[in-house]
Amino acid sequence: MKTMIQQKNMSQPEKSQSGKQSTLPTVLQAYKDRITQRQSVEEEELLQPKFDPSQMKQNSMQFHTQSNVVQRKASREPIQLKTQILSQQDQQYNFGTGSINVGKFVEVGLDPNDMHQGQSANLNTAQDDMMSAIRSKWGITGGGLVKGHLWNDNLGGSAMNYNLYPITKAANSDHLGYVENKAKEYVWNKQPIYYRVEVDANPVITDPKADFDCEIRSWDPTTGKLGSRLFGPVTIESDLNNVGAYNEAYETYTGNTADRQKRPKKPKWAQNPKTRVGELTKQELKERQNQ
Repeated sequence: MKTMIQQKNMSQPEKSQSGKQSTLPTVLQAYKDRITQRQSVEEEELLQPKFDPSQMKQNSMQFHTQSNVVQRKASREPIQLKTQILSQQDQQYNFGTGSINVGKFVEVGLDPNDMHQGQSANLNTAQDDMMSAIRSKWGITGGGLVKGHLWNDNLGGSAMNYNLYPITKAANSDHLGYVENKAKEYVWNKQPIYYRVEVDANPVITDPKADFDCEIRSWDPTTGKLGSRLFGPVTIESDLNNVGAYNEAYETYTGNTADRQKRPKKPKWAQNPKTRVGELTKQELKERQNQ
């Protein structure tokens, strides 16, 4: 299926005199706009403001919108079932001595009968200077810092810059335990889903905080329509100043502690992520070289 690539500008979020965001965060408004285009049956729920964890943990939440957006729209004609990227956005992460693009959000429609083979984060070397700078700034040693996938690699997510964001190993583990296991459960049980992961962070090395806001909905690949919400939204917290903080996951709109999800059994047909450059296709190699 052919796709169209469109550039999209997102407005700067409004803030009150106190510096806090307006009641409806820009990122949720942008999300509502995208969902409306695909005729979500629950779009009114998106008018709820995101729970502000600063009430409990003084967690700063800023939104930066000077980013490049790649929007891929599915044809309105009925199509064969196929996994597809519905929209994706990256942003620049400033690490002092330089900057590089990292993930901002991704929305994908996952069809169990047409799954992509993902890529391990270890295949990404373009962000190595950023990772070294972050480790030095925050005194992180060993494996305490990782390149976290937005779109999970076991569900087809790539190791391109636009699908990775620097988070703690603990947050990456929480992302798996509280969110990704649920997405795997649906897909590995042959249910098509819409899967969204959105980074809520100030992408600069001096800000240690980052949230991953995640949601799963039913999805009809033949029409592109979204159905009911199956899971979430759930927010995963990462704090570079506290790399050992596990179980930092809450319901996005209420702030209630999220439920940990059971690890599903992986079916034989599900592919493991690619771990070596030699496994990449010519197109993947070209994209890797040009990022």
